[in-house]
Amino acid sequence: MPLLARIRSLRDLLFRKEELEADLDNELKAFVEQITARHVARGMTHEAARRAALLEVGGVEAVKDGVRTARIGNGLETTIGDARYAWRSLWRAPGFAIAATLTLGLGIGATTAIFSLVNALLLEDLPFRDPGRLVLVWNDVTFGGYGRAPLAAAELYDLRQRSTLFEGFGGIWANTTVLTDRDPEQIRMGLVTADFFTLLGAAPALGRVFRPDDDEEGASPTILLSDAVWRRRFDSDASIVGKTIEVDHGLSMVIGVMPAGFRPMLPTDSNVPDDLQAWLPLGAIRSATAPRGQRFLRVIGRMKPGVTLSAAQKEIASIGLQTGREQPFYGPAGLSLYGVGLHADSVRDTRPTLLALFAGVGLLLLAACVNVAGLLVARAAARTRETAVRMALGAGVGRLLRQYAIEGLVLGALGGLAGVLIGRAGLAVLIVLRPSTLGRIDTASIDPTVMAFTAGVALTWGLLLSLAPLAEIRGVTIASPSPANRAPTGSRRVAAGRPYRRRAALVVCQVALSAVLLVGAGLLVRAFLMLVRSDPGFSSAGIVTFRVAQNWMRFDSPEKMIAFTRELRLRLAALPGVTGVGAISHLPYDDGLPNWGTPYLHEGDTNLANAGTADTRSVMPGFFEAIGATLVEGRFFIDADGLSALPVTIVDERLAKRMWPGQSAIGQRLVGDPRTTGLPQQTVTVVGVVRHLRHRRPAIEVREQLYYPFEQAPRNPMAYVVRSDLDIGQLAPLVRQTIASLDPGSPAADIRPLSDYVSSARAARRFAAVLAAGFAGAALLLAAIGVYGVTAYGIALRRRELGVRMALGATGRQIVMLVVGESARLAAAGLAIGLLGAAGAAALMRTQLYGVTMLDPISFGLAITVLAVAVALAAWLPAQHAASTNPLESLRSE
Repeated sequence: MPLLARIRSLRDLLFRKEELEADLDNELKAFVEQITARHVARGMTHEAARRAALLEVGGVEAVKDGVRTARIGNGLETTIGDARYAWRSLWRAPGFAIAATLTLGLGIGATTAIFSLVNALLLEDLPFRDPGRLVLVWNDVTFGGYGRAPLAAAELYDLRQRSTLFEGFGGIWANTTVLTDRDPEQIRMGLVTADFFTLLGAAPALGRVFRPDDDEEGASPTILLSDAVWRRRFDSDASIVGKTIEVDHGLSMVIGVMPAGFRPMLPTDSNVPDDLQAWLPLGAIRSATAPRGQRFLRVIGRMKPGVTLSAAQKEIASIGLQTGREQPFYGPAGLSLYGVGLHADSVRDTRPTLLALFAGVGLLLLAACVNVAGLLVARAAARTRETAVRMALGAGVGRLLRQYAIEGLVLGALGGLAGVLIGRAGLAVLIVLRPSTLGRIDTASIDPTVMAFTAGVALTWGLLLSLAPLAEIRGVTIASPSPANRAPTGSRRVAAGRPYRRRAALVVCQVALSAVLLVGAGLLVRAFLMLVRSDPGFSSAGIVTFRVAQNWMRFDSPEKMIAFTRELRLRLAALPGVTGVGAISHLPYDDGLPNWGTPYLHEGDTNLANAGTADTRSVMPGFFEAIGATLVEGRFFIDADGLSALPVTIVDERLAKRMWPGQSAIGQRLVGDPRTTGLPQQTVTVVGVVRHLRHRRPAIEVREQLYYPFEQAPRNPMAYVVRSDLDIGQLAPLVRQTIASLDPGSPAADIRPLSDYVSSARAARRFAAVLAAGFAGAALLLAAIGVYGVTAYGIALRRRELGVRMALGATGRQIVMLVVGESARLAAAGLAIGLLGAAGAAALMRTQLYGVTMLDPISFGLAITVLAVAVALAAWLPAQHAASTNPLESLRSE
């Protein structure tokens, strides 16, 4: 048929259907009358002739169906008709439609919410130019307990000079600075190389980013602002670009403002937070003679077009090996550099949590779909007579298959719509509950990619669910709707046994899935509780913290800085309700500032290959006492450990055992680096040993620790800790007034309880545990509903049998035990399968567990107990109803 004719035919089918049907009726009527007239002319009566004509035609309706089938677009018309029929069918069964839609919507909605996180954090590219070409470079100092160390400035210089596969390398170091142009405010800032933003491929919203001349010696100070600071502090004034503002009491020109959504997107352990508020030039890096022990730079490189990551990684490693052989500083250990894709590394810490949650929500979706499959099997059993009538009217298996598939798609579409609404609400909750380590969750949204995923899940499961009732077709015989052709009662019972067995099998699956989720949730919750109960080596209760960055222009000598800190500690200690005051250069679990690690050697050892690396902190007197640190031996720092006093240190028990096994560390001497020159060159005496403080990760002890007195190892800013009986609302104003009375240009920042840092460090595990518990609870509810449904359905099938048993003397308790026992056997089978699956899932979760084994008996025991109680209750309710029924009513019902 020509294309134009096909188009006309399709147009007529869609818009002139009534006229086509009228024309078809008229044509068939004329054809039958023509044949009838021919038979009448041969001598037949009109009635006999018409009957013969109809037999010759072969049935008017059959001919109509044949004509319709041959029309262009008939498949579309039939599909639309099947969709209408499916909709009417669901409309006539609102209870089933609502239950199935909500159950399916719950599973799809939860999956949509979690997938939106996976999509935003794991799948979507970083918001930079050609993000696949960005590589983060790390220094492997595993021998010193630091497998992911930053680079020294000289090592960045080596990469720039020797690389041929990279366009360039840029570096960043995070710290704080103070805006002093109006009300002094301490902000988080990043010191960056001039090419950092260019290499990253990040453009400003206003002005420009740094240029090479901003790093030149004698260049005018410049600053780049974040959108948040620009809006809050400068009232979104676009003319701020090109003007000078006061930074640390010096003038800096604002060269630009970064977009609102800009984030460095570095991994958590880089100590470069996403919420940096300003950026300053780091200064020129032109020499390979800079101290190689001062490792502070987080280095990002951009590969040249066409370069593969593996080739780039080989070049970085080769440069490290070559540099390590040439520079005596590294000794026999050499220099081990390695590169990783920036995107992969930025989600390194979050990937296990997100994938575990995605696997868990996948099991929940499967449980929801199994529940819906059970509802569909029961509905198909109730529609056996309808199916038989349709088959009697000529519907073949293929026709029924298509009808069931369309019904499944309609149900999937409804579940998908409900899932989108539930997913939006769920995502909003996830964003509110997000831990700081998953702060980028707020970039997640129900975007077109997520919508396409949701639609795919809904329609796929709709088609799969449409297969659930297809087994009923095999058990349906073509029968007349007349009473004479109806199956006897006994045959109905036998036929009904098949859907019961299928529903029972689905219940076994639901119980198994619930067992996996319950055990997984139990393990995560138990691990989190063990983490909460673990001793980090300090107490955070009743402690308020804040940072103070001292003004280098005012405190231009160590003596002035020391005088300020001593006076501040005295005034803070004199505040009402204060029982302890101290300060440290880096608070526990504060990922917003770079970690400080320095080398150390035995006294008299000059071989740098033997040097260890320790997490190092500068500490004021009173700090250890305020946080409740445990003194193993010796003493804490005192005011006498001043600038001109004997250089001293406090070490943790791990370093003491490593350096002087089986001996007392008190009075021992080591060579350290309190001034962070990059080389161990000052001899210090150990005056105290403290228990190891878990100040970097709550679940692991990273490496040994060195503490120096603040006056012998000054740092800026310092974080103060104040132990007080007052709450933070009462104490914070007093702290601000005290600092302002000493120096208005050194404001307090981040005034908050120390417990906030501890809670934040545990937040990712708490987040995963809460969500896993939610998934498990939903799966448990679905399993209980499934058990209730199959038990009630089984009782309906056996109503006469149970009536006979009761008529013969069975007690209600015996009936209840009989029914509950059968459900218990289903649950036992599901539990056996589920526990095996849970053991496998626990093995995959082992990196997320702390303080519990993969086969933790408490987690498994609680899961079994909770599931057994839920199943027993779900089976007991319909069993109790059956036991309370009059046996005569049961017998009459048959």
